[in-house]
Amino acid sequence: MTIEFLLASFELWGVLICSGIGIYFFVVRKINTNADFSMCIMQFVTALTLAFDVGVVVSQGVDEKWAHILFDISMLATLILQYLMVALFVTYVRHLADSNRAPGAVSLITYFVAAIAALFSIISAKYTHWYYYIDEHNVYHRESFYALAFVFSGILFSLIIIQIISCSKKLAAKQIVSLCLYVTVPVIMIVLQVVLKPGIGLLNIGMAISLISIFIVNNIRVTFSEIELNKKVLQQNVVLLSQNKIIAEKKEEIENLQLNMVITQMQPHFVFNVLNIIYYLCAKDSKLAQTAIDIFSSYLRANIDSLVSNELAPFSKELEHVKNYLDLEKLRFDDELEIEYDIGPSDFHIPMLVVQPLAENAVKHGIAKSSNGGKLVIRTIEDPDNFYIYVIDNGVGFDTDKYHHNDERSHIGIDNVRLRIEKRVKGKLEIFSSKGRGTTAVITVPKLPAEKEINVGNDSVPAAVKAQGD
Repeated sequence: MTIEFLLASFELWGVLICSGIGIYFFVVRKINTNADFSMCIMQFVTALTLAFDVGVVVSQGVDEKWAHILFDISMLATLILQYLMVALFVTYVRHLADSNRAPGAVSLITYFVAAIAALFSIISAKYTHWYYYIDEHNVYHRESFYALAFVFSGILFSLIIIQIISCSKKLAAKQIVSLCLYVTVPVIMIVLQVVLKPGIGLLNIGMAISLISIFIVNNIRVTFSEIELNKKVLQQNVVLLSQNKIIAEKKEEIENLQLNMVITQMQPHFVFNVLNIIYYLCAKDSKLAQTAIDIFSSYLRANIDSLVSNELAPFSKELEHVKNYLDLEKLRFDDELEIEYDIGPSDFHIPMLVVQPLAENAVKHGIAKSSNGGKLVIRTIEDPDNFYIYVIDNGVGFDTDKYHHNDERSHIGIDNVRLRIEKRVKGKLEIFSSKGRGTTAVITVPKLPAEKEINVGNDSVPAAVKAQGD
């Protein structure tokens, strides 16, 4: 009985390994395909078969009531599960090849019919004693027709080979070799069983070994491939993140260059207009020209850093630029230019040089072209979500539909203002104008979350309506 218990210990290890593989599919790998499901079921059925085979070993020859019951149940269950495994394996081959109807394959019904015929012969043998019988001492004995059971097994394994061949075009070479183990290893075990005649069947051990080998080839190999693929994907993601970071940095550099170009374009434009004012005053009033030069020099000395700055600045500081500029224009136009400051909120931030160009355009293209001069109003209000800056004149106005077709060069400052407001504070610039009535420019600056918490008064009036109403 020594060899029987040695083989039973191997079967117990097989129970643990096959059960562990079945649990692996549920817990770790998950059931992703029909082939995975079939493999999982086969592992559990194989573990159960080996467990019943161990029950045969421990109960055989024990003349006790429990041993007789366990032996009968274990012997019959082992034989039934052997043939069930064959049918399950055929299903697994078809799922692995992703072929429910592989060309030239024997119908799946054929496998089940053959398995049922084999099972019928096994079950009937319990009563006819063709294959074996169990004596009164609970000892298993083989009969003369015992070899007939191997004939049924040979038929079933032959059908398995036919199924593997029919699906071979859809299987990898390693898969085909591993599947063939399910035939070759059990056949070798059957031969050893006939030669050595141990008191325990070797067929179940052979089926367990081959099934574990198939799992290793068709699943562990895939798992390793998935790990390598995940590594490659991770490496590619790292590269993409690095590239995206570089692209974002380059994009920010380009935007900063664009904004710097905007400021560079606006500074000569502003200086050119101031010099024109001084030139005009030199001919009209030399003392006023000297005053204008003093104002302009002080303006440049105090604000040269702000002119080249790309940072946001308080509106109050931008308002100083506007006042200095309009003081120079006031020297030129005298009573023809009336200036009004209606400043509400001023503790918010905007890009430098966004209001001064609007005031400059209002004077140059609106009031200066009016025969009676005009009035320029700088106003700020707020509502719960935004700050509004108005630059309003009652000059000659223009047709907004022809804005980009009439004297386009003169509007470069306005386009630059719009770009900087959109880029830096996510705001917008709107121009409302009509011929003979004047022009209103409205800058909308969205409030920051902290600024929204501050209560506002009744100055919350829609920008366009308020501006045009004045």
